[in-house]
Amino acid sequence: MVERAALEKQYARKGIEGSNPSLSANLKLKFMDDKIGLKRGTVILKNHHQEWAEEFESEKNFLKNLLGDVIIDIQHIGSTAVPELIAKPIIDMLMAVKSLKDISGFKSLLENTGYQFRENGSNDLKVLFVKGPEERRTHYLHITELGSSVWHDDLAFRDYLRTHPAAVSEYQKIKENLASLYTDRREEYTKGKNEFINSILDKANN
Repeated sequence: MVERAALEKQYARKGIEGSNPSLSANLKLKFMDDKIGLKRGTVILKNHHQEWAEEFESEKNFLKNLLGDVIIDIQHIGSTAVPELIAKPIIDMLMAVKSLKDISGFKSLLENTGYQFRENGSNDLKVLFVKGPEERRTHYLHITELGSSVWHDDLAFRDYLRTHPAAVSEYQKIKENLASLYTDRREEYTKGKNEFINSILDKANN
């Protein structure tokens, strides 16, 4: 990895250091190359890093400053939100809004700061935006209405894993096996986890 001082000098020579908040964010990500970011469609699992939680907090603050009161809540979800669990190094965020109809009012703000709308990850209950180029996706922003089944299930699954180490161990084995089978077929990897996820949601809701 390139040392920070060398990168700072490189950016300074180009006259862009500190001139753009998104460039500062990109500079920060250069120092997390081995901890965040993954090529679209691939499956690589990494050991848990505390930096994932820190990156979530940083991006949450950025989004709150960008969108203001339209955001009711933002939560860190997915495997990067569960200590000790291996995960694809992409930060999953769940954002609650009053109505999905509100998204049309701030869609361009997200797109102007590096987020891309993904129709294939959206439905009547949630809307997906992704951040980072296809060669290195870094963030998934899932937007739903507060109290929706998406909001409830994503948090229930995360919270159950956070308090049940045995379930984390079982999930890790499933993920490792699926990753070995579907390194370049992420849809199949994701489908392979559904049975376990549904079983945890049944337990969490009872």
